[in-house]
Amino acid sequence: MSAQHIVVEAALGESCESHRDNLESAYRNALVALLGQLKGAGRSPAALHHLTVRSPGGRLNPHAWACDRLWREVFGGFKPAGFAVEATQGARIALVATLGEPPDSVPDEPAVWHGLTASQINAAYSARAAVPDHLEIFERWREAGDRFLADHEVRRDLAYGEDPQQRFDFFPGSRPAAPLLVFIHGGYWQAMDKAEHGQLLRGHLDAGWALAVLNYRLCPEATIADQVQDVREALRHLWHQAEGYGIDRHRIQVGGHSAGGHLGACLVSTDWPDLDPAMPSDPIRSALLVSGLFELEPMRHMSFGALLGLPDAETARALSPRFATPNPGLRLQLAVGERESAAFHWQSRELARRWGAHLEGIQVSSVPGTHHFSVMETLAEGRLLEASLSLM
Repeated sequence: MSAQHIVVEAALGESCESHRDNLESAYRNALVALLGQLKGAGRSPAALHHLTVRSPGGRLNPHAWACDRLWREVFGGFKPAGFAVEATQGARIALVATLGEPPDSVPDEPAVWHGLTASQINAAYSARAAVPDHLEIFERWREAGDRFLADHEVRRDLAYGEDPQQRFDFFPGSRPAAPLLVFIHGGYWQAMDKAEHGQLLRGHLDAGWALAVLNYRLCPEATIADQVQDVREALRHLWHQAEGYGIDRHRIQVGGHSAGGHLGACLVSTDWPDLDPAMPSDPIRSALLVSGLFELEPMRHMSFGALLGLPDAETARALSPRFATPNPGLRLQLAVGERESAAFHWQSRELARRWGAHLEGIQVSSVPGTHHFSVMETLAEGRLLEASLSLM
């Protein structure tokens, strides 16, 4: 391994159900190994300049959604400028990464927001770095989500727009005119998928609710502004088609985690009649927003800030729910894992302070013993499930 190249390999296993699963499993193992090598070399994913993917017969396509989903699971939205695919012999996946030049050191880093430097903001908001086993959690969620989809009645990949990512999975309620939970996944606007979250919402199905679990276009191919537009279009579709889906349009709750919490807050502070004159000002009855990000200025200064479509402070402010006005009559619960950073706790407290002048009874809770990811598991059964059901 030279200073500017990293080579990793992963063997194809023998226990996968199909050849495709075998290739994808080996690809993920190689990606995890590559990430480890980058960290060992003191480099970040932003250093990746070019990646060559070698697989038996060249059959693994890194641009296919299944592989892109695994890439984002490990690396988020950081992608090499170029991908190449090569065919090899033997039952192995190999990745050859070319790294860019190391950045010049910054001896005296200036404060950029609330007295914090960019490095301090990264440390405060780096949810993955704070949870060393996050990749194991993501893998467990993905596998559990696949089993959940296989075991439940669900209408998959329903369209609310033309892009392949403008889709949602719909789980019908167990009774007519069921309440609806519209759930928006996290992933720092760059990663994750609706398929990984159904199992975290099983308590709502058990309670008779219907579920709409959204996908949306991801950064860096899209911007956060695009994503706000996406979730608004999804809500409009569900509200207008409520009768066809067997849901009560007067009992809609929005749930979101992390970046999904931000997008959920954008939904409940949308001027709906201005967007769609047929809609009321308050189409959403309640919201449960978990570990949400409601002030986006610090995100501009993070290592992935350039991927989000936040070129300046004005754009960040315009997309920050902290400065918006919530819909009238909204019932709102904000939750953060007890073990999350002070910065995440501040985000929810500050939104409650700002929105408190417009809404009554905003609740902010710290979920004991949980971090940024384990807090979501209390939505399946536990404190967050109780909170969500009580809001309706």
